[in-house]
Amino acid sequence: MRDPVRDGHDILCSKRLSHCNVCSVTGQSSLPPIARRRLRPDDLDDLEVALLDAVELIEPGVVSSLASGQPATDATLAPGSTLTASGLLTIFDAQLASRHLDHAARWLRAQSLGFYTIGSAGHEGNALVAAALRPTDPALLHYRSGGFYLARAQQIPGHDGVADVLLGLLTAADEPIAGGRHKVFGHAGLAVIPQTSTIASHLPRALGVAFAIGRAGRLGVPTAWPADALAVCSFGDASLNHSTAQGALNAAGYTAHQGMRVPLLFVCEDNGWGISVPTPSGWVESSLRARAGLRYEQANSTDPVAVYDTVEDLAEWIRSTGRPAVLHLRTVRFGGHAGTDVEASYRAAAGVRADRQRDPLLATARTLVTAGFVDPCALVARYLESRATLRAQAVTMIGGPRLASAAEVIAPLSPRHPVAIADRAVLAAGTDARSAFFRGRLPEAEGSLTLAETINRALGDALAADRRVLVFGEDVGVKGGVYGVTRGLQRKAGAGRVFDTLLDEQSILGLGLGTGV
Repeated sequence: MRDPVRDGHDILCSKRLSHCNVCSVTGQSSLPPIARRRLRPDDLDDLEVALLDAVELIEPGVVSSLASGQPATDATLAPGSTLTASGLLTIFDAQLASRHLDHAARWLRAQSLGFYTIGSAGHEGNALVAAALRPTDPALLHYRSGGFYLARAQQIPGHDGVADVLLGLLTAADEPIAGGRHKVFGHAGLAVIPQTSTIASHLPRALGVAFAIGRAGRLGVPTAWPADALAVCSFGDASLNHSTAQGALNAAGYTAHQGMRVPLLFVCEDNGWGISVPTPSGWVESSLRARAGLRYEQANSTDPVAVYDTVEDLAEWIRSTGRPAVLHLRTVRFGGHAGTDVEASYRAAAGVRADRQRDPLLATARTLVTAGFVDPCALVARYLESRATLRAQAVTMIGGPRLASAAEVIAPLSPRHPVAIADRAVLAAGTDARSAFFRGRLPEAEGSLTLAETINRALGDALAADRRVLVFGEDVGVKGGVYGVTRGLQRKAGAGRVFDTLLDEQSILGLGLGTGV
């Protein structure tokens, strides 16, 4: 039977490190706090010191056990919850790694070895969101969802999410999703679709991904995702106010209101700040609760079990109903907006100190310790070991290949091959399929056509050739558009493939981008 206290101790003692705070052989566990703190690395920053000090002060609970004789780590942490202590310890490791990556980013930047310092510190509660979902649920993450990414990576055996992020921080040419061009969270093997930092630009695309999951089931066509998958999309409280976000939330509710399947979980990670601008108290909740067609739930990163249980319940509801929901996840933000942001210029010190008491890492540690599953000093040891391991990994990755020319930077862009494009464009369905679609009158036999008519026939050929093709937009269905460009296509291909949308160009574009993934 594994003992989490001894696990944390043995990791350190097996390496004979001086900062083991648990070992009874050396008597360090009986040292007063001041003496134990002298054994810590001397390069900890204020946030790290505050966290470790707070963890050491947590009062341990009585070790839990089950009558069945199962290890204590397999016991659930609350009545009715499915989250176990061992599961939360695993999530805690993802949270630790995310925090250490943020510190590593600034350490690398100070040496001109890295260039991206927008971090996830304070948002690590999103790791619980990932843990409560499936690794096959497509995720579109914003730049503070590092905990989610690493927890998702834990769900895929052998995948090193830390290496993925470090390669991005180092702008390495072999980074798995952007190849050193930008630091984003994304990996095909993790079903994490990469996004840019453009504010809220990924919300309409998430709507498209979710719509594709539902529509594919109706049409009987394959997608990259399981039939019961849901799409998840995270964004910040300041981004909520962007017109793109407002349009996507409205479009999701609008679509669901018509009875269409939109299995989509929005996650608003609310830290209360948009760079230096505070979010008005109560605004996020008031805005999201009022959304027609969206189920609203909230959770606080200071209660990890509640976050996990809330997401698990939401996910089950979304899968069964096909309707969208939004999780209002309360978080904090540590270290400013980015490395160049001096919070002291606009935040009171008392507010920063208060946020440290709401640290999601401290909340997870408190849950484990007060439940009696682990000793606080073991978690301090776990933090320091994780920190040292990640820093060593970063050092080994420094000096890898980077993009060295403009040609290398633009290499992934689709090259222009006019002949190949022309050949592809004229590919059509078989004669019988085309004859059936065009009701026996093929376009080439019609004589002269206007430009609008030519586009109409080309769209018809595409619909006939590939049953995955959809045509949608405002006014394109029954009427066929103001100029008749899509006239008759719905009658021929069916309302499941040619349909009207709401009048919102951003949502229409996102729907196309998402369904095309």
